[in-house]
Amino acid sequence: LFRSVDWSTVDEALVETKVKPWVNKKIVEYIGEEEPTLVSFICEKVLKHMPAENILRDVDVVLDEEAELFVTKLWRLLIFETESKLLGLVKKPKSSS
Repeated sequence: LFRSVDWSTVDEALVETKVKPWVNKKIVEYIGEEEPTLVSFICEKVLKHMPAENILRDVDVVLDEEAELFVTKLWRLLIFETESKLLGLVKKPKSSS
């Protein structure tokens, strides 16, 4: 069901800058309010390289019929961001030298 993610490029920086803001926005869209605990829970799962099916099972209770769409879009985001990073399309922070 879900294509595999190259977990070697998934780190805390990627989760904080790309995944967390996206997850927060989507949770607000689906639930109608911010849920920082749920957002952190999902981001922790991503950082631990959990399979999509596990995340789907965990968010199904909260997101109900939106759960599968949410995890599918989350996986697309992860694949896009990891592929971009591997291809060097991500801007690296400028070092202060």
